Amino acid sequence: MHQIERSKMITYRWWRDGENVIKPEHVPALEERADEQIAEMMAKGCTSGELSDTIHMTDDPEDGVEYKGWWEITTTAKETERKISSGKR
Repeated sequence: MHQIERSKMITYRWWRDGENVIKPEHVPALEERADEQIAEMMAKGCTSGELSDTIHMTDDPEDGVEYKGWWEITTTAKETERKISSGKR
């Protein structure tokens, strides 16, 4: 039996220009925003793209903390031939 298998993996990254630290309290908001932005772009047929968000939380500067990001879909494919036994001996 001939089989094909496809696997798609979405990878995204966030960063702050000029900063080494992503505030831990921002991570849940960045995850949610990545999901939203990626879904919007995938609905338009994109397989990669830029992400951006400005987060405003209690201890953040008045104009918020700006994040930039990138996402992409990686597809892997595999084809196999598998012998099927007839069950006869």
